[in-house]
Amino acid sequence: MTNGLKKEDSAALKGLAVLLLIFHHCYRLADRIERYQVDLCGLTTEQLVAIAECCKICVAIFAFVSGYGLMYGYSAKMKNKEKYAVSEWISGHLLSTMSGFWFTAAVSYLIYFGLGLKDPSKWGETFYERGFAVFADILGISRLLETESLNGAWWYMSAAFVFIILLPLLDGTIEKFGGIFCIAVIFLLPRILGIGFQGGSKPYSFLLIFVAGMLCCKYNFFQKLHEYRRKKLKFICLSALLCAGLFLYHKIDLKIFWEFRYVLVPFLLILFCVEYLFRITPVSLFLQYLGKHSMNIWLVHTFVRDSLGKYVFALKKFWLIPVAVLVISLGISYCLDFLKKITGYQKLIRLLKKKVTEHYAVRE
Repeated sequence: MTNGLKKEDSAALKGLAVLLLIFHHCYRLADRIERYQVDLCGLTTEQLVAIAECCKICVAIFAFVSGYGLMYGYSAKMKNKEKYAVSEWISGHLLSTMSGFWFTAAVSYLIYFGLGLKDPSKWGETFYERGFAVFADILGISRLLETESLNGAWWYMSAAFVFIILLPLLDGTIEKFGGIFCIAVIFLLPRILGIGFQGGSKPYSFLLIFVAGMLCCKYNFFQKLHEYRRKKLKFICLSALLCAGLFLYHKIDLKIFWEFRYVLVPFLLILFCVEYLFRITPVSLFLQYLGKHSMNIWLVHTFVRDSLGKYVFALKKFWLIPVAVLVISLGISYCLDFLKKITGYQKLIRLLKKKVTEHYAVRE
């Protein structure tokens, strides 16, 4: 691996994150396990919930990959230092990132409202308030505006929006003061201000792992890790640190040191997977395949879990239920991609991207 974090590895990381995400959302609540009388195959409910909670690592993996990928594109764009390069980059990436969500969100609303599966009457006192909540949710910024959402898992779109907006500022801070300074500020700021832990569905909680992805790209960390000559020592140290991190995962107070769960442990897992797990070709290819559908699967899997709950949980075996959710979500992903194609949505987005590029070219 001579080119840092390859696209294949990024895709595999997203595929791994999807698997963890589905397991997390299937079993993070004990009442769901008990309600459907899931066969735990020798595990206890507490153990299964604890494992599911560890799978929250998935969010940090997505944030890291986003930081790495966005930093890579931003660095390439800024080589020419055009006057409006930053504005063009932000506009283009917001369109690229959010457009994949807009279509799925709009289709989801049509289905849920069309079939009367969701009652929006509690989303606001007036028609305009409810309409604004729907509009904000489809745009992907409901978490930022603190309005209602059709799907609780969609909160990450607000985080993605924030990350894209902040990246030029974060990169400028790193360039001027260094990466350690940037990390220290992100770590200390909520403690100095007395804000504390923001919660597991807030952009700031995952900002540090996002910056870690940026720094790994900026300083070509993965290539240096791969070229480290003491191979056995590297394997022993990474394995030991990862095992220790997973062992201590629930023992470290989340509200006091949330970076342990949301930064340190995910970072160690990412390093181990990229350096060792993804070198197993069948594993890597399977995860890459899932990674290509990761966004669609992430957007719809909770619909599958909830709307088809009595069917997927009827499979009883705790390991088989997430598999069913994954397979059904993957099938829906193919349907969504087909709909995007036949409706002309993909062409529309390409046209909009072209217009953005032309707009900034004229301004230059």
